[in-house]
Amino acid sequence: MNLKQLQSFLILSDELHYGRAAARLFITQPSLSQQIKQLESSSKIILFQRKGRRIELTRAGAVLRTHAIKILQDIKNAENELLLYQYQTRDNISLGVSGSHLVLPIFKPFSAKYPEIALTVKEFSTEQTIKKIGDKVIDFGIVYQCRVPENISATRLFEDEIVAAVPLTHPLARQATLRLEQLAGQPIIILNESLLLRGVIATELEKRHIAPNIICEVDNHYSCLEYAEAQIGIALLTRSLLRSTPAKNVRLMSLQEPTFYQQVILVHGSDLLPDEPVRDLLTQIKDHYGSDTITPEKVWSAQKMRV
Repeated sequence: MNLKQLQSFLILSDELHYGRAAARLFITQPSLSQQIKQLESSSKIILFQRKGRRIELTRAGAVLRTHAIKILQDIKNAENELLLYQYQTRDNISLGVSGSHLVLPIFKPFSAKYPEIALTVKEFSTEQTIKKIGDKVIDFGIVYQCRVPENISATRLFEDEIVAAVPLTHPLARQATLRLEQLAGQPIIILNESLLLRGVIATELEKRHIAPNIICEVDNHYSCLEYAEAQIGIALLTRSLLRSTPAKNVRLMSLQEPTFYQQVILVHGSDLLPDEPVRDLLTQIKDHYGSDTITPEKVWSAQKMRV
């Protein structure tokens, strides 16, 4: 018993006429007769009986008709449901990010549109994200500007500013502006040494012969802000964090001379073959931030120019 035989049986049970049923199936009448004989032979039952010049279903045929209708309808329902996944080749998309706040605005709308796909977001250093993309451990990432290998594609998203979150109880919070030199000797909360932004800040401090009084090194941007909000010290963090996390009990101050800006880029393997959900997610990220595609050389040139 196979689906083709069941379909032919069902059409014949509708028409109760070999000629009309064969016409609906676009086959010859002998071919239809052969299919029914094979079905009766394999099931060892008689499905139709002749009544003069007509045919009618036997009791066994009526039972099979009930099941055949359900079977073919179940198959049609399954095909319709599978259409939703026609251009989908995965059930998970993994991102490496230099701060989970960078993908937070996109997470909810994407998950609402593709509830069947798990969007996995993990915080890594920029270097780790680039390596994991190259090793095909993750699909793509949102990181701060860096030198990227030839097998990685980079798209600029926006410029992020490194700012100081100064506790409202600190005297510097009452100033109109803040210079980097004024942080000398002040209690500083900063990202740990494995993260790219820490290196950017440290390089600028060294150039100006400023010895920071680092009292706390943390693994993520949120912790930086929390320590500053607790009035423990001045946190150096990125302004993009405050898009999704309003600051409390601190004053955000740009650092004058220099003003810190760092490019944020979207990276993925040059050989990535995205299905529809991945294409949609990439589009949502680019549309949210506004972007233009840049080469690895331009990413590195922008870093050397702005830092």
